[in-house]
Amino acid sequence: MKKILIGIFIVSFCFCMGYSFSVGISLGNPTGISLKLHSQKDLVYDLVMNFASNPEYQYFYIHCDFLKYDYNKIVSKDLTGKFPVFYGLGIKVENTDGGNVFGLRFVIGLEYIFADIPFEIFFKLAPYVDIAPTTGVGIAPSIGIRYIFR
Repeated sequence: MKKILIGIFIVSFCFCMGYSFSVGISLGNPTGISLKLHSQKDLVYDLVMNFASNPEYQYFYIHCDFLKYDYNKIVSKDLTGKFPVFYGLGIKVENTDGGNVFGLRFVIGLEYIFADIPFEIFFKLAPYVDIAPTTGVGIAPSIGIRYIFR
């Protein structure tokens, strides 16, 4: 319940600030609820949350990436929407029954923002480095779709 209230608070905060934002689903690593908040036209906060709870297992994951969008790298006369490339840095926190894991993410991806409907689709790769309590490296690919609130 606490996690749901945190999610509602984040969405309410976005409405109050007057920024455009998007909410949807991210599939891959991680699979979860995706929230994107524009702080400026080309600067974005991207957040993904995932949690599971049952009597035998509890899990919570969240990452927050700060991304720079470049709308001029890919331009097509055949596409009516926008096709930005994005890149940036982020942090991730995982909490499982085995403890907490903290890490850094290095993100690169593509997004298509439809011109006629308020949806966007995305693909991203995020190499990461776990820094605590032990070190490790990996890559987190994901695809997703979000509804755009304007």
